[in-house]
Amino acid sequence: MFMHVFGYRLKCLVRDKETVFWTLLFPLLLATFFYFAFGHLTAELEGFNPIKTVVVDNEAYRGNAAFRQVLESLSKEGENQILELTLADENEAERLLEEGDVAGIITVDDQIGLTVKQPGINQSILKAILDEYAHTTKTVSGIVAKNPGAVRQLIRDLENRKSHTEQVSFSDAVPDTMLAYFYALIAMACMYSAFWGLSNTVDVQADLSAQGARRSVAPTHKLQVVLADAVAALVVSFAEVLILLAYLAFVLGISFGNQLGYVLLTCFAGCIAGVSFGNFIGTVIRGSEAAKVGILIGASMIMSFLAGLMWVDVKDIIASKVPVLSYVNPAALISDAFYSLYVFDTHRRFSINIGMLCLISAVMCMASFMRLRRERYASI
Repeated sequence: MFMHVFGYRLKCLVRDKETVFWTLLFPLLLATFFYFAFGHLTAELEGFNPIKTVVVDNEAYRGNAAFRQVLESLSKEGENQILELTLADENEAERLLEEGDVAGIITVDDQIGLTVKQPGINQSILKAILDEYAHTTKTVSGIVAKNPGAVRQLIRDLENRKSHTEQVSFSDAVPDTMLAYFYALIAMACMYSAFWGLSNTVDVQADLSAQGARRSVAPTHKLQVVLADAVAALVVSFAEVLILLAYLAFVLGISFGNQLGYVLLTCFAGCIAGVSFGNFIGTVIRGSEAAKVGILIGASMIMSFLAGLMWVDVKDIIASKVPVLSYVNPAALISDAFYSLYVFDTHRRFSINIGMLCLISAVMCMASFMRLRRERYASI
């Protein structure tokens, strides 16, 4: 009987074209938009090119030997080249900046100045270089004024600068902020599995649909019906997420690391959480089907937003300001599970995410079934 109910429920779900659109086609379209919007952004930033800069060639610049030496070292050809310098008079420099041939104009007068046309990464790097030079010059001048005999030692220290920080990598993964958007997108797709869970609860409650009324008087045990419906919803939702995953990996080239088994486990756990959430909304929330759909959509989008779907930094803000929300938000747990697989070489953080996800799913499933079990109808 279980397989009979499961088979018919599976056919019923896949024929619901509207829900198939929102749970499968909509995430695929959104993934495509994400890819064209910023899919190549990180790759472009990784290929750093020397910053084209023009220096106003005036008497003050020619007389500032120290600053000229700094710029020459930064523009020296090789792997560490940062600047691509051009010397020009003031009018020519302004023309180059206006036509977009250079990122900024450096001028030397009483103070060293920087003129840019628009903000950007290259412009920020130029400002950081000049700020560092100004800070170092001021520091050296202050020390020499108090202790003229320290000049030689200062020169040696400046020539042999030491870094007091060490860069530590948790794995060999290349940091890529844009991946967080695609991880949050998969989390949203998993949470959209809730549409199938909600459909199941509507079609099993006599006061919400004619189909629910017919199924309520059927001789099949309600637990068997609920389990068969849940398994059918899980099969459909997991298949849809796998299609999305394949599209991201093989068509758009999004990296998920080399731990395929754990990736699939995350998708499966996410689908269970999504179906459980839909069952929870459909049974615990009272009202019409339209009202429940509205609540489901609103809650799913809020959870996806907090997981970084619209603004990737919000996930870190929530984790630092209100960390409890990161552990009760299924979408954030799914997204963070993908992130931990990509970044870390251990599974501690991943296991915590999956464990919390399973716990939340179990609580929602228990609450849904207890609510359905207590329902009684005076007349059908």
